[in-house]
Amino acid sequence: MAYITKKKIAQAFHDVVLVRGFSRTSVTAIMSTADFRRQTFYDYFQDKYELLTWFIDDTLAETVEHNLNYLPWPDIIKLVCYELDANRRFYAECINTQHEIDVTALVGHHLVVLLTELTQTDEPEMAALIWLLCLGIAQSLTHNIVANHPEDYEVLSQDAIAAIKMTLAILN
Repeated sequence: MAYITKKKIAQAFHDVVLVRGFSRTSVTAIMSTADFRRQTFYDYFQDKYELLTWFIDDTLAETVEHNLNYLPWPDIIKLVCYELDANRRFYAECINTQHEIDVTALVGHHLVVLLTELTQTDEPEMAALIWLLCLGIAQSLTHNIVANHPEDYEVLSQDAIAAIKMTLAILN
């Protein structure tokens, strides 16, 4: 039940941010939209920044980690790019308005999970390479969200897939 409550709060947060903007989104507005008592928010989150982190982590965990055993990795990359593009207005508002949460690093973290699974290694040098590659891909994706003339997400996903394939080929 706790997860469902968090999901409802997160959906209300998403909706309120789209209407009011991140900086004018209050706990009261979120909980009114979610149809919960204000105090319920604090049973799960300290503030809207923690909620933003949870929202992104939960969304990307559903996209990446939950699909590791079901989809080929290039399809997971495409799903990540699609998720970011489909919710472009929300993510752009959160990236442009607040600087407490590093959205790029959160995206990068989930890409690291995917690549670590692909390489099946825990060597420190490999971990550093994977982190830098994933952070670069995440930067490309989040930059595209706020760009005045964004690239099509399918082009970005193909670029990310090509970079990962090339890196894997070099490592093997």
